[in-house]
Amino acid sequence: MELTEEQKDKIEIYLANFQKNPIVKDRNIEMPYKSFDQLKVNALLKLKRIVTEYLNGDLSLQNFKNESDEISRSFPSLGFKGFNGQMRLNQYVNNIQDKMRDEKFKEALILPKDLEDAKKKINSFADYLRRLKLETNNSRSIPKMNQSFMLSYFWEAQSPGLFPVFYSSTKNVLENIGFDFKDQETPGDEYKYFADICYSIYSFLNEEKGVKEQFPLWFVEHLLWAEFWKPDTEEKSEENKIIKFETKQVVDESWVPPIIGDLKYLALNQETEWSKTRNLKPEKAFETKLRYVFTILGYEVTELGQGKGREPDGVAISKGGHDNYALIYDAKAREKEYSIGTDDREIIEYINKKRRELEKQRINKIYFLIVSSEFLNNTLVEKTLRDIYKKTQVPVVLLRAKDLLYIVERKLSHTDIDHFQMEDLFCEKGILTREKIIDILG
Repeated sequence: MELTEEQKDKIEIYLANFQKNPIVKDRNIEMPYKSFDQLKVNALLKLKRIVTEYLNGDLSLQNFKNESDEISRSFPSLGFKGFNGQMRLNQYVNNIQDKMRDEKFKEALILPKDLEDAKKKINSFADYLRRLKLETNNSRSIPKMNQSFMLSYFWEAQSPGLFPVFYSSTKNVLENIGFDFKDQETPGDEYKYFADICYSIYSFLNEEKGVKEQFPLWFVEHLLWAEFWKPDTEEKSEENKIIKFETKQVVDESWVPPIIGDLKYLALNQETEWSKTRNLKPEKAFETKLRYVFTILGYEVTELGQGKGREPDGVAISKGGHDNYALIYDAKAREKEYSIGTDDREIIEYINKKRRELEKQRINKIYFLIVSSEFLNNTLVEKTLRDIYKKTQVPVVLLRAKDLLYIVERKLSHTDIDHFQMEDLFCEKGILTREKIIDILG
């Protein structure tokens, strides 16, 4: 695969940025990349052992799942303990009773001979999961058909550096520099395209920039991860900064409809052309725009909020699937970060009141969503969220407006994302980070 000159320029910038600060950093770790690579080598030795034992018949599938979970928790920076990794493996082991379950999984897990064989394994496994979805009354209990991440994760354990791991964060950065994954017809085609790009990037770095690394594909991952992580860390460093509104606002998300393009400015409690034209205060305009957002995402939305007594700002209901659920949402327009503070009683009241109404519609699964510009995150906030959950069994999810726009962008540009997959976004209390969104939606 040939990189365009524009793509080469971007990769060269990424290289220069990384060489200035050659650190691998996320919420779990911060260390020089070569130290991280050694840590990863040690982790993969443990992972290779359980893969080998499982393939040889010395480890049951249930025990393989359990030991994989332990490794993913011991080495969280491998990125497997999230929704698209260990959760999908748990789903596969716990929910599938088909007699071919072990055989099909082992066929997919065996290290491919080459990239073409990797493509075939991914597609064959997807076909198997597709058949199971068609045969069951609850298709949502079956993992999603594209399991490129899980399979490539276990392939890497068997031969580190041979096949790149299909990290959503890597794919996300590649899309941002002009690689179009939408034309790939099958999951296997998509993975082959992804791997070819990674190989080509390192060839460029090696042949034209003189980069020589012990683990070439890992180095490419480091470059792209640093770019993926950078926007979030830069925003955090300016979390107390009030952003001045300008008449000409540019929205980077090309898939975001213009009608909701000013959402992140309204979340900052700033007037926009839309709010001024309609003589609306930013906080009221923010509530209305959230109704638009959830409608665009395909939910049945009822706007409540101001003028209707003690109510949340709205309810978005997912109907028509095997399991219906509701998102009770509340808008908090703030120039600085929002702190849940003493709002716990109010939220509990909202939940209990709406629960009774929703149960009459046969909707028993509820999530509470707070949308703002930024959130304060400390032990007091964590305790408050935990207390609310104990009293209601409903997780309170904190979501930044710009990340909600990102969800819209992913949903509209990937039509296979449905409400069942999106429900995973709201199952855990606390801040819904961009990393978690990408982990779940790709």
